[in-house]
Amino acid sequence: MTPIITGGLSSGFAIERISTEAAGALIRDVFARIPLALGLWDNFRILDDWRPMSDRMPSGSLTTDQYLRIRDDILNGVFPHGQRLLETALAAKYEVSRTPVREALVALQQDGLIERVDNGFRVRTGTPEDIMEIYEARIALESVAAAAAARRGTELDQARLSAAHEGAVAAAHGGNERGAHECNSDWHVALWQAAHNSTIAATLNRWSAQLRIYDQGPPAPADDLAITDREHGEIMQAIIAGDAEKARQAMTAHLERSRQLRLRALG
Repeated sequence: MTPIITGGLSSGFAIERISTEAAGALIRDVFARIPLALGLWDNFRILDDWRPMSDRMPSGSLTTDQYLRIRDDILNGVFPHGQRLLETALAAKYEVSRTPVREALVALQQDGLIERVDNGFRVRTGTPEDIMEIYEARIALESVAAAAAARRGTELDQARLSAAHEGAVAAAHGGNERGAHECNSDWHVALWQAAHNSTIAATLNRWSAQLRIYDQGPPAPADDLAITDREHGEIMQAIIAGDAEKARQAMTAHLERSRQLRLRALG
């Protein structure tokens, strides 16, 4: 059984325990009440399998390989938002035929990272409205994940959270801002895993990837990293203490601040 929220998105939440299968219904309800400008619901409603796209393709296939390579290049800023992605150019870059590239691009479109344009695709560009809408949905689900991690997380889950958090703190203190951000991303992934709900974890993974394509400017200042470290520490301590409500509230506050930072970065 999994703790899940009820109630309006703009009001307080009540925590209930429902089956993992009901998580899909929660996500559909979130989509139904948020008019996502990115068209995410159009991508999700056709998918009965909620696993990440790479998990739904044959392991070791050329399509999977190209999907992962192009996805990594998008998320790492090799292909900035708005850049056109042409099959012929990508096939030449990765030294493969056009077929696996074409299939990978379709998968990335379903993931919401690229969009179709005339004669090809391009990396999505974001607006403040896009970020607001993704964050509204993310806050609803990731706060649930934090509460679930407090109730269901194991000692191994807690060790993973601690390791990612300690890595972020050490990187920040050493002046490695990019490394600190990577460890902080790993911390969020560890939290999703600690919730032990694969549906919510896969959905948050997609939304997080979509947000990352807007993070191609200069790294956040060191004082922001210090605040993030403190907030992650508070959430982690609530999880370790088994305080689901405190973990939910702390995650909500953390993501609301993160949303404002991203909006300011867009100008």
